[in-house]
Amino acid sequence: MVAKHYAEIFRAPGSKGFSSAAFVGRLPMSMLGLGTILMIKESTGKYALAGVVSGTLALVQAFFGPFLARLVDRRGQAEVVFPMLAASATALVALMLCVRFDEPTWSWFASAAVAGAFMPNVGALVRARWAKIYTGTKRLHTAYSFEAVMDEVVFMIGPILVTFLTLQVHHEAGVGLATALLVVGTTAFLLQRGTQPAPHPHEHLTGPAAIAIPGMRVVLVCAIAIGVMFGSVEVVTVAFAEEHGHSDWAGFLLAVYAGGSFVAGLIFGAVHWRMPLARRIMILLAAVLVTAAPMALAPNIGVLALVLLLAGFAISPTLITLAALVEDLVPAARLTEGMVIETTGAALGITTGSAVAGWVIDKSGAHTAYLVPVAGSALALLTALLGSRWLRAGDPAIE
Repeated sequence: MVAKHYAEIFRAPGSKGFSSAAFVGRLPMSMLGLGTILMIKESTGKYALAGVVSGTLALVQAFFGPFLARLVDRRGQAEVVFPMLAASATALVALMLCVRFDEPTWSWFASAAVAGAFMPNVGALVRARWAKIYTGTKRLHTAYSFEAVMDEVVFMIGPILVTFLTLQVHHEAGVGLATALLVVGTTAFLLQRGTQPAPHPHEHLTGPAAIAIPGMRVVLVCAIAIGVMFGSVEVVTVAFAEEHGHSDWAGFLLAVYAGGSFVAGLIFGAVHWRMPLARRIMILLAAVLVTAAPMALAPNIGVLALVLLLAGFAISPTLITLAALVEDLVPAARLTEGMVIETTGAALGITTGSAVAGWVIDKSGAHTAYLVPVAGSALALLTALLGSRWLRAGDPAIE
């Protein structure tokens, strides 16, 4: 039954091709942050410095992402994203070389900033293509759910790959593979021009930016807070495994976390919910907080694996609902811009969480640092509660 629901969305011409390419193109989103941190940590021994460099990439991406997304909506995906891809990939190569040859740290920050400024947000681009095909139908919920599940597969594979390559092969190997996947996957995605959304040049001449919509500001803060949770869990779990003498288990623990989210996302996406989006997001964010809280109490790797599995069950449904809120809140002419705000907010939160968690690990150890993801999930729930009236405005139930 679940497979049947997902098979239906791929009846649209070209859908298998662009979704497959997007999967490869966004594998780096689960690799670059952690890979940069591990690469610099292995070279310098400093988690905090590694987190700040990685955070620079995400912070600049968060600042420039919405502006570039507006340009994508206005002029088209391929025309804008190909130059972005070239600039970002070149900067990532420069970052690896600067770390490898111990260049001044300002060059690390400069390379990370350029890489982030022009980083293509493939997740937003692929969701915009699904919206073009299925806006106003039940299948859009299923399509968004499928992409959220693919995100979880990405987060199952990516951390394992980048941890193994960086720690076992070469310090720059993880970021190097991520860069290659970004180039190959995004290029294959952009070459499929028949399915890209039509540009909306005239609609952008009037009306507010997507971030000016009150509900989108609520979504942005929630996405950042949830990202803080993701990013900190990644770094703290690696440190937790190291502190317990099993650093090689870090990738497995992160895969368990993503695995719980993967299963929940598959089931959630196969159901067409009648509950209004605003109410649904409150319930899901409460579940995220309740399941995150026990992380700080886990005494060993076995217990932590079980806690991470349970915590993962709340993740995909929450991300699916946030994407649905964006599609509900912003006009079609600004859909890519809206999606980028949500996904870039999550990326910013991930790297912020990594940096904060790295600092706490250096000061107090991994057990204490698990309070960072708990704080992130609490902030997300509080934000949604305080901004609930803006999320309800014009919010239809998904039938």
